[in-house]
Amino acid sequence: MRKLLAVIPFVLLAMLLAACGSNSSAASTSGSTATTPTTKTICPTVSIGTVQNVSNNSLQLTNLQGKQSQVTITSKTTFIRQATVTPSSLQTGLPVSVTVVQNANNTYSAVSISVRNSQTRTGGFTRGSSQCRSQFSRGNGTPGAFGGGQNQNRQVVTGTISQVSGNALTVSNPSGDDFIVNLTATTRITATQTASANDLKSGDAVMITGIANGQGVINANNVSILQALPSGRPGATATPNA
Repeated sequence: MRKLLAVIPFVLLAMLLAACGSNSSAASTSGSTATTPTTKTICPTVSIGTVQNVSNNSLQLTNLQGKQSQVTITSKTTFIRQATVTPSSLQTGLPVSVTVVQNANNTYSAVSISVRNSQTRTGGFTRGSSQCRSQFSRGNGTPGAFGGGQNQNRQVVTGTISQVSGNALTVSNPSGDDFIVNLTATTRITATQTASANDLKSGDAVMITGIANGQGVINANNVSILQALPSGRPGATATPNA
């Protein structure tokens, strides 16, 4: 009996140590789970509208839906603007977005041509994760910002000028399809140029790209000064020339 009593304390101590080890391990595991960071994708906000007022480091914007928002400008904000250029500036190799109408004889006439600056992402939109790309593909991007219209006959061709022949351009899209586009007397041609915060003024049409905080204030990464607000969404994609 004395030997049994002498053994019992050691058994209890071993059980206590095992229990402590188990709790410590569980606590460690629980702590590890609690501190595991969760990655949240933050997608950029794109807002198109009219500048109401401008201060040194911010501006107030009324968007296309009539909602007002505050935009913060920093030293890292980049500025671009649309400028009208002449047809002679259209050269082979230039990346362009062309809004066209299809004529009765199945030819295309250019309503507007936007020369895209290869050093600046179109409209200041930076492509991020697939989640953000799908967000913009659902309609939060900027269709028509460079000359779309309400006429459903209007279509958009995006690609590179591969040939210039008189008043006709051949535009090759990324898939290698060629489109012959005819310039007319009313074709509006614009190019993207570098701008600065000093170029902003009340009444300007702009497209803002940035990250919005919980209060809806947009920290602007890019500000694009447009010649006019988009008037509508372009129609279907044009069919390439055979």
